[in-house]
Amino acid sequence: MSSLPPLSPEQLVKPRHFELRMGLIFFTLFVPLGIHLPYFPLWLQAEGFDAEQIAVILAAPMFLRVGTTPLLTALADRASDRAHVYVALMAASVALSAGYFLTPSYAMVLAVSLALAVVWTPHSPIADSLALSGVRRFGSNYASMRKWGSISYLCANLAGGFILSATGAQAVPMIIFVAFGAALVVGLIAPRLGRPRRASLLSAADIQQSAPKLLNAYFLYFSIGVGVITASHAFLYGFVSIYWKSIGIGDQVVGLLWGWGVVAEIGMFMVFTRVFGSFSVVSIMAMAGIGAIVRWIAFPM
Repeated sequence: MSSLPPLSPEQLVKPRHFELRMGLIFFTLFVPLGIHLPYFPLWLQAEGFDAEQIAVILAAPMFLRVGTTPLLTALADRASDRAHVYVALMAASVALSAGYFLTPSYAMVLAVSLALAVVWTPHSPIADSLALSGVRRFGSNYASMRKWGSISYLCANLAGGFILSATGAQAVPMIIFVAFGAALVVGLIAPRLGRPRRASLLSAADIQQSAPKLLNAYFLYFSIGVGVITASHAFLYGFVSIYWKSIGIGDQVVGLLWGWGVVAEIGMFMVFTRVFGSFSVVSIMAMAGIGAIVRWIAFPM
């Protein structure tokens, strides 16, 4: 890999309160996701959509963003400043999320979800790019900035449950809209760092150069294995809130259960190297697969 080009005098100047500003970016960035993932399916069900329609509305944007995200992150790399693209995409997210206030027909909700996915998904890669530029240029601590995203996601899970227990699922579109609005306001203070010295790993240029490596047999086996295990979580993410509600679990407890999942994930990150550092990648992937099987066997108990 080629070395990074030297910094210009302007790039050597650290923006004031860089870590604080990036912490606020990450905090507001993850609030919409912390509401959307657990509670958006509940709103869809409350609006009368059946399981097949809910599955399509949740899954279709994932396929679309695979192609659109590299294009938009490449645009951010070429812009005069990545923060400008971040703000523009956040403003578009605010505008498009207002589409959920329209009469919620299947076609309308699907169209809004597809359009929203295009402008929503690049938020995190662009924010990561800004934060990592700060790590390389100024010695900032990435974890101290990024942790606020996990904290806000957890808070959104919990707060969303309490709000919905009082208002019902019809409040979900408004909460998402307000969350995007708050993220837009905070995005206005995003640090301006200019162009990155190296293109984003999701940029079109890097993908083109790395394309031959995608045919590597080990990479394909690993990707298929991880993909199958991850796919087993799809039903959980899409329908677990609906399932919990169907067996009498309230909105507040649903939020607590989603929040507990985040706590468990953070705990795994903290002990992973100490507990699993001596195992091979293949062994860890096998254990993850077994864990997924055991989870689904035990889930209905």
